[in-house]
Amino acid sequence: MKNSEQIIILIITIVSAGLTWKIVFDFYKTKIHKVFSHLIAVITASFMLLSVTFLFMNKEYQRGSGEPEMVLSLSSLGILFVMLFVLYIFFRYIPSKK
Repeated sequence: MKNSEQIIILIITIVSAGLTWKIVFDFYKTKIHKVFSHLIAVITASFMLLSVTFLFMNKEYQRGSGEPEMVLSLSSLGILFVMLFVLYIFFRYIPSKK
């Protein structure tokens, strides 16, 4: 069961980075060249990948103790949902209201 939790965390991390890339790329591709918008989206998705990884890290992890390195918690999932929702609002909803 310990490996299945890590697989779920990995899938959540990759999906959140992919969603971040899609939201940012779709916003910038109409404003600047596609190469530059792709670079901006990749950099933003990389930061999302790192922040989600840090979000699921076990805070009391010690090497050799048998505790998992990553912990799936409801609060971490809530924070991730809020981060993606804020990105969606900033890049999709607010610009379309003009």
